[in-house]
Amino acid sequence: MKSGFVMLAGRSNVGKSTLLNALIGTKVAIVTPKPQTTRHPVRGILHDKRGQIVFVDTPGVFLGRKDRVSKVLNEFVDDTLSGVDAVVYVMDPTRDMGPEEEHIQKLLRATRLPVIAVINKADLELAKRPFQKTYEASDVNQTETFSVSAKSHKNLNLLVDAIFGVLEENEPHYPDLQLTDISHNQWLEELVREKIFLNLEEEIPYSIKVQLEELEVRDDGSRFLAMNIWTTEERYKKMIIGKGAEMLKRIGSAARHEIEDVVGCKVFLELNVKVDPKWQTRFV
Repeated sequence: MKSGFVMLAGRSNVGKSTLLNALIGTKVAIVTPKPQTTRHPVRGILHDKRGQIVFVDTPGVFLGRKDRVSKVLNEFVDDTLSGVDAVVYVMDPTRDMGPEEEHIQKLLRATRLPVIAVINKADLELAKRPFQKTYEASDVNQTETFSVSAKSHKNLNLLVDAIFGVLEENEPHYPDLQLTDISHNQWLEELVREKIFLNLEEEIPYSIKVQLEELEVRDDGSRFLAMNIWTTEERYKKMIIGKGAEMLKRIGSAARHEIEDVVGCKVFLELNVKVDPKWQTRFV
């Protein structure tokens, strides 16, 4: 049997979270079109007759930002490289390389870990992947390069085969059937954060925090959840709430329906938006 920790590396919004969910077969990381939405190290655990792969999702490298969140996220990427057994380097052929991509490639060329390169979004027609050849020529001392689609699952089986090929024999790190080590409460918080990004798109900054304040299982089996949404400015609070609280209702409805699908019971969700310019120093 083989097992090991595998880091999903890449710049913001290349599809790492979507790829992680596709490899595990269930939703363990939030997925949005907004860059920089992965804040916590999310481990997805793949069980196979050959052993166990523990994937570590990471925030994309985000150069130029001076705020505390970005600093912590970028430090986490650097630190994670020293605590894993292999790296899957994810690239997006719809975007040209830039300073962030060059920084990641520099880090990967310096590591002694096995690196497997993955060019995502193979489900798109070639005309919509204008930089496919550029990324195919990338050299980070990778053992192999695959063109995959996290969306359609194209070549994911080949990627898994390649990962097992570079892992050492070892005992499993987690019990059978466990798919992630993110807590239930964290998953609920991340789900609401995902719905905020999906509904507000480019209007809201990524630096928001959702905090589970109360979780009550009622006598009839239903659940009551109270959550705080923290943001840094009053104007962002107004955006999240929306005219007549319409946006907040939309966010809450989308989150509530997905939570109900998972827990299999009626859910009552209360969302409160709060402003604290210094929330990052308290929560990050």
